[in-house]
Amino acid sequence: MAHLKIHLESSCDDAPCVECGQPLSSAEGPRLVMEANSAAVCRDCGRKHAPSLAALLDLARAAQRVGDVGRHTLVLPMAALLDLARAAENYTHSAQEQRRRAA
Repeated sequence: MAHLKIHLESSCDDAPCVECGQPLSSAEGPRLVMEANSAAVCRDCGRKHAPSLAALLDLARAAQRVGDVGRHTLVLPMAALLDLARAAENYTHSAQEQRRRAA
């Protein structure tokens, strides 16, 4: 099983996923990387190997989007709030499953 960690990427590189070879998004920000060699991992492979970390990254991205929208509006759109709620629910669900497997 691959050991993954979250790494804050400050530069845009076009390296493919080390697990499956799919191209990664070149956006700056947090991403999943292999613990041993810091090679980037795509979202799908991250969900297979570390679902709680992948869900945490999804939650961070949703919060960033809602924060960006919230800067320019007085009332947040319902779609943005629902995206944030869905990401939070997915993270909570993955964390609970991890605790059940550990017990």
